[in-house]
Amino acid sequence: MFTLFFRAMLLYAAMILTMRVLGKRQLGEFQPYEFALTILLADIISGPIGSVSTPLLYGLLPVAAVIVVHGVISIACLKSDRVRAIVSGKPTLVVNRGAINRAALDELCISLSDLLEGLRSAGFLDPAEVGTAVVEANGTISAFQTSTSRAPKAEEMNLDPGYEGLPMILIMDGKVQAWNLSQTHRDERWLDGLLGARGLTAKAVYLASLDTQGRMSVQLMDGSTQRFQALEPGEVRW
Repeated sequence: MFTLFFRAMLLYAAMILTMRVLGKRQLGEFQPYEFALTILLADIISGPIGSVSTPLLYGLLPVAAVIVVHGVISIACLKSDRVRAIVSGKPTLVVNRGAINRAALDELCISLSDLLEGLRSAGFLDPAEVGTAVVEANGTISAFQTSTSRAPKAEEMNLDPGYEGLPMILIMDGKVQAWNLSQTHRDERWLDGLLGARGLTAKAVYLASLDTQGRMSVQLMDGSTQRFQALEPGEVRW
């Protein structure tokens, strides 16, 4: 029984390592060859886990082979558009200038109901608002509004909203995120002083983030929230 437990742990660790080697795309939307690879990996590892009589190498060696093959295919796709088109396919335009391309839907074996479902997933209740829609190589639908129904851009209104970047999470569940805080070129003394001026401590904070306009948003453990200016926009350095 201990042997079975040990083998399961080892193969599970090998699976995690394999997914890390294959990259983060494996955890997102699959390309066709990546989907096939994931199913194959699960089947390869399940055999040695369930049967003690199967040598452990019979599970580990095929996993190593799959990693090599995946690496070769990935490099080939990066180097050659033709190989990428063969292995992964190409995006297909299914809505153009507000009109649904029936021939493209038939070619992809996608019904009108499937298309409408995909548009709803993309945030469109009314298909008349869709100017362009594309079925990507991984099967997802990317949809874009018509120019007349979308919100105007800031540049079209001659507005400058300023720099907008990734907010820094400074506190999570009462714990100061030291690396994130260092990216703001501030230290814990500054943070403690900022919170102390409002009668708060880091341990009382569930989540605190600092955006690129210098505004800090704080949610306390009791669910209440505060928002205040912690830095001047010109002091933001990330």
